[in-house]
Amino acid sequence: MFSTDQFVAAIFILTWSVACLILDLSDRKLPNWLTLGASLIALLVLAITGKSLMGAALSSAMLAWVLALALTLPAYITKWLGAGDVKMLAAIGLLTGLNMMLASYVLAGLLALVLVVGGLMWRRTQPWLNLKLARIHYQLPAISPSGGRQMPFGALLAVGLIISLVMLQTGLLRV
Repeated sequence: MFSTDQFVAAIFILTWSVACLILDLSDRKLPNWLTLGASLIALLVLAITGKSLMGAALSSAMLAWVLALALTLPAYITKWLGAGDVKMLAAIGLLTGLNMMLASYVLAGLLALVLVVGGLMWRRTQPWLNLKLARIHYQLPAISPSGGRQMPFGALLAVGLIISLVMLQTGLLRV
């Protein structure tokens, strides 16, 4: 169960993650005011209270921030992730602490895996389905090859964070 402070923080984080989700899906870009703004708020809360918004210790939030950069900067350098994704995971670490940052990252990775495998299965199945649908004079729309990033990972991080908040509320995850 959330305490009153955690409940207010969870509403803020939920609202922020939904904004990140929507903007990353629509624009394929996470704006700095959203990612760095959340980091600034998290740093202010850490400086004033010594704890993250979700109540994690200062050391947990700082370790989460360092680990978030260690996990995402190599993928950014190889152009697998965008800069917004790196800044978003770092903000998640500062806002929530190590456990929730790791849970969000792992969940986002699992969601990415499901989407990639699903996309590959769809590409393999679509020609067969089109042959079957030709009998009724219908064709599925063609899948165009994408140029560049195929998946907005920030949106997946947002979903992972939302699931992590639910896990925290139900006791499956600890701060």
